[in-house]
Amino acid sequence: MKTIVKVILPVLAFTLASAAAVSTNEAKVKEAKKSVAITGFIQNPSPANCLEATVDCTPLNTGQTCMSSEAIPRQVWKKNASNACSVNLYKVLH
Repeated sequence: MKTIVKVILPVLAFTLASAAAVSTNEAKVKEAKKSVAITGFIQNPSPANCLEATVDCTPLNTGQTCMSSEAIPRQVWKKNASNACSVNLYKVLH
């Protein structure tokens, strides 16, 4: 009886620890994929004159340009060091 307990308890503890580690990792991955609304800018009409727009975009290149949600969508940009809206933003892919 003691031999069975000595074998089963460590196996059970290892199984529970493994399950906890896997579920924690999945939660971190889901959190990283969450989209975050950021402030972008629409050129009006030049990069020196920008209108603010809240969008779900990222500076990481996903292959799809970030567009505004207006009736006629316009490209949304991020401001650069000289305060001009000329840095590309990209659509967040889910």
